[in-house]
This record gives sequence, structure tokens and C-alpha cells, in this order.
Amino acid sequence: MTQVIDLGTRKVSGRAWKILGATSLTNFVVGLDLSITNVAVPDIGRTFASASTADISWVLTFYMVVFAGFLIVAGRWADRFGRLRMLNIGIACVVIGAALASIAPSLVVLVAMRGLQGIGAAMMAPASLGLAVAAWPIERRGTAVAVWSSTLALSTAVGPVVGGFLIEYGSWRWAYALEIPVGLIALVWGIRVLSESERHPETHYPDLVGAALLGAATGGLALAIVQGQEWGWTSPAVLGLLVFCAVSLIVVARRTATHSDPIVPRTLLAVSSFRVASTSLFLFGLGFFSMLLAVVLYLTEIAGYSTVNVGIAIITLPVAALVSANVSGPLADRFGFRAVVIPGMLLFTVGALWLCVRAGPSPNYLLDLFPGFLLAGTGIGAGPAILNGAGVSEVKPAHFSVAGAVTQTARQLAGAIGVAILVAILGASASGVPTVGAFRWAFAYLASAAVLASLVATRLPARTKASPPVNSAA
Repeated sequence: MTQVIDLGTRKVSGRAWKILGATSLTNFVVGLDLSITNVAVPDIGRTFASASTADISWVLTFYMVVFAGFLIVAGRWADRFGRLRMLNIGIACVVIGAALASIAPSLVVLVAMRGLQGIGAAMMAPASLGLAVAAWPIERRGTAVAVWSSTLALSTAVGPVVGGFLIEYGSWRWAYALEIPVGLIALVWGIRVLSESERHPETHYPDLVGAALLGAATGGLALAIVQGQEWGWTSPAVLGLLVFCAVSLIVVARRTATHSDPIVPRTLLAVSSFRVASTSLFLFGLGFFSMLLAVVLYLTEIAGYSTVNVGIAIITLPVAALVSANVSGPLADRFGFRAVVIPGMLLFTVGALWLCVRAGPSPNYLLDLFPGFLLAGTGIGAGPAILNGAGVSEVKPAHFSVAGAVTQTARQLAGAIGVAILVAILGASASGVPTVGAFRWAFAYLASAAVLASLVATRLPARTKASPPVNSAA
């Protein structure tokens, strides 16, 4: 007999929880890959000593560009040809990429393998979200998506600690080698627990031209944003990328309106909660993605913390986000997405403003920093995770993965733009060295992004209508 767990509204089967566990582990793998690379970059630079800092940065940049560029296409194809198939191919790409990265003889090979991992992550994220959402009734998806999303916060807390230990006593190659067994566990667990989703082989094939243009435009925009500071915002390379992106998006928009099976389904764009959640997530992403970098730079440049002390100090942010996400999901199921998202983003606003006022040249951690970190982390847990749930809450089952891919693409682009704005604010002083005043402006910017996102989120529906029972095997 199937086990049933009752958390207050619709009963959720034990199988649905197993599916959520398996898909959450795959999401953890994606977050672990990125968080480990962040701490591995300095050691990679020492291994390839002849390479410039700009060259080394491509280990991160190429992954981000490929990930952002391929997300929507991968989500669309997961819905059409099978989410489990796309998920397993993605895990294989990440594991193979990690294995080859761990033995990469040159920086070029390492960057290429990071690109392969970016493709794999883009396949995994929307496919795993689609599988998780399909197994849960609509009025419980706040819990499901919050748990799924919280694994990113968990990987953000675990990755730097474990990766730092492996790098300290081994090398960055060990850090990538760690991803191999974790990825294989996720693959085996998924094969045992997950079932293939219902495929939707419509008469017409998805718009391949639109898919190629959308992927190239998204990746090009991410590249322009990430490299704009280094290449120059008015350089021919950046301006050319921006023009290409604009033209490509215009063509994609026209094809979306006329093609029999566009890469972004027209019925998806007609869902109000999806549009509002995606917009709010983009605005909030401008701030919350930049928070961790702003805090790390402040602690090292102004407060004088060592690398070890920085790692200990910032763990409050991801841990608070992890706890908050798991609490916020059931609350969103009971009271509606809007009732949880807006207070969460306002908590983030208060946390950023606390740091704006209290983060001085010689801070007391418990009095000046900890309250701000706790408030901001709690707001992050109640913001992106719940907005992701709101974005897919009223979407048809056939479009779960592509809807998740669009919201995740909005989040990725917002992160790249937000970091670029943060760097510009911190580098605005005459000396180019960040000052206490510059960090105060930076924290104020983070707060303002959350306020704008909160205003947009007021357009979310107050409550979500119940759904008929969902086949958890889907």
C-alpha cells in the first residue's frame, strides 16, 4: 500500500516525496558544481600560472554563458521528448565534465569541460523541476518547489567548506573529482525512483531556428554582461553582442507569434502568475545574487577578515535561506504565494538596510553583521524558492520544464546584471578601491532591488486553486 503523508491540505503520497528527494539531489549537484568552482579559482590560477586573471575567469564565465543560453531550449525539449531522459543525459554531461576537468592538462581543456558541465546543468535543472512539480498537487507545489530550491542554499553552504578542505589538503582537481560520486549517486537514485514523464510529440517539431536564436541571444547577453567591465561597455565586442541579442530576440518574438510550435509556448506566456513571478524573480535576482559577493568583499576589503573567517561568517546566509525555504513552502501552500513572497523580500530589504547602516570599518559581528545576514538569508529562502513555485503553479503539465527554465534563465541573467552593477558601484571611487561609503551604497542598491520585486509580486494571485489528483509517476 502506498504511504500517505498529510501536511494539512491535499495528502501527498510517499512516492511523491521520493521523487522530490531524487530531483532535489540532482539540483544539489548543480549547485555544488558552481559553489566548488568559486573557491577553486585561485588554486586553478596557481596551476596555470602563465594564464592571466582574465583567462582564468573563463572557468566561471563559460559555464555561466552556456548554462544561461541552453536553459530554455533544454526545458522545452524535456517537456516534449521526456524529462527523465533529459535529466539523465544532463547528469552524464556533468559527471563526464567533472572527470575530465579533474585531469585537464591545460586551461583550454578545463574551460571546455566547464562548458560541457554547463550544458549538463541546463538539462538537469528544468527537467528535475518538471518531474518534481508533476508529482505534486497544485495546492502543495509551494512545499515541493521550496524543498527543491533549498538544495541550492544547502550546496552553497556545503560546497565552499568541503571544496576548501579538499583544495587546502589536495588541489582543485580533488574538488572536481568529488562531483563524480555525488553525480553517480544522483543518477542511480533517479533511475530507481523516477519514471519518464508523459511525452508530448505534437505533429510539428519545436521551432529549431527559434531555439538556436534564443539560446545564442541568451548566452550572448550573459557574455556581454559578465565581460562588460573588462572589455568596456562601449567596446565593439560588447556593443556587437547587444545588437545581435536585440535582433535575435525580435526574430524569436515574431516566430513565437507565427510558428505552429514555438520554443516558448504561447499558452505559457498567457499565464499571468507565470509572467508576474518571472518578472519579480528577475528584479529580486538583481539583489540577492549580489548579496554574497558584496558581503565577501566587505569582510575581506573593509573588515579585514581572513579567508577562513569569511567562510565561517557568511554561513549564516545560506543556512538561514535553507531553513526559511523549507518553512516558507508549507506556509505558501496554506496562505498563498503572495502572502509569503512579499514579507520574505521585505525581510531581505531590512537585512540589506541593516548592513547599510551598521557595516562600518570595524564591525562587531554579533551586533552589526549577524542580524543583517540572518534577515537577508531568511528573505532569500522565502523569495526565489516561492517565486519559482508561483511561476509554475498555474502552468499546464505539458509545460512544467520550460516554465521552470524561463524563470531560471531570468534568475541567471539577473545575477549577471546584478553583479555587474555591484562591481560598478564598488569601483566608482576615485582610487578604484572600495570604501565603506561604497559598500553602504551597494547594500542600499540590494535593498532597492528587493523593494521593486515586492511591488511586482503584489500582482500574484492571493490563493491557488486546487487541482485534480496528479499522477506521481509523471
